Amino acid sequence: MQASVDPRVEAEVAQGRSRVLVELRIPDGVRPDGERRRAIARAQDDVLSRLRRTDFRLVRRFESTAFLGLEIGPSALAALRAMGDVVASIVPDSVLRPSDR
Repeated sequence: MQASVDPRVEAEVAQGRSRVLVELRIPDGVRPDGERRRAIARAQDDVLSRLRRTDFRLVRRFESTAFLGLEIGPSALAALRAMGDVVASIVPDSVLRPSDR
């Protein structure tokens, strides 16, 4: 199983690097807050350990949502794509500006 990669990430990485949000897979049925946070931390640790020796930089670890913020290059994208067991999707991390009202 491969992780889903947004085409915009593919295009950005082809030009060099991309800032991304990595959605993690955590076991279904993990509900209590403490248990969920531990499952998220374990998944994050797994991804980060498997990214060693690739071109990535950790931007942010989230505690209560199953995401990691990373800046990645080609070798990190290839590694993340192959982590379908723990990575669900990889999407661009873009800054959204408040709308003018």
